[in-house]
Amino acid sequence: MIFGDMCDFVQATLGLEDITPLDETVLVKQQINLGVIDLLSRTRCTVRCVDIHTLAGVNEYTLDHAILSLVDINDGLRRVPRDSTWSPSFTLIRSDILRIQPTPDVNGELQVWAVKRPQPMSADNDSPGAESFGAIPDEYQDAIISYALWKCADYSDDATSQMGERYRVNYEGQDGRGGRLGQIKIMVNKRGTSRAPTRRVRGLRPVHSASNWAG
Repeated sequence: MIFGDMCDFVQATLGLEDITPLDETVLVKQQINLGVIDLLSRTRCTVRCVDIHTLAGVNEYTLDHAILSLVDINDGLRRVPRDSTWSPSFTLIRSDILRIQPTPDVNGELQVWAVKRPQPMSADNDSPGAESFGAIPDEYQDAIISYALWKCADYSDDATSQMGERYRVNYEGQDGRGGRLGQIKIMVNKRGTSRAPTRRVRGLRPVHSASNWAG
């Protein structure tokens, strides 16, 4: 599925304008790209291998903005709660702060599996299936359209979908934990331990003290 076709479908379904004084296709494009990010972050349907360069004496690292979420660590570290002293282990103190135990005594490298932030699509032939735009499998891409229909219908006060509510339920379920997202999560889990080919990215920087945390 390509970006241009996705935009055309959402625009035609909701009857949005593309005239010069009121070009609502800008909103459609924005919401489709946000849908890609939301789908990736909530289902973790595509992960990549990322190298963390660890430093001697430093055990806390800030995830780069290019990483949406951390899924697992390759090097046999057990995931533990933030107040645990279990070692060797890792924990996410906040969504973007990683702590590893024990503290490294030499410079080294740690491999993690993470969801990468995609580049926004802009050209008609761009596809969310391409590596740079999310590498989302074809069978999951319909969810992106559902997300965009939800947001754009809410914007346009679309009465036929109850201001987007029908599309929201289709996308995430009545309680936010079902719908198409729930189906995709089940399919992703059924794939078991199969993972995407390794693509390493260096995307972390050290944090030297708790005073550096964002409030």
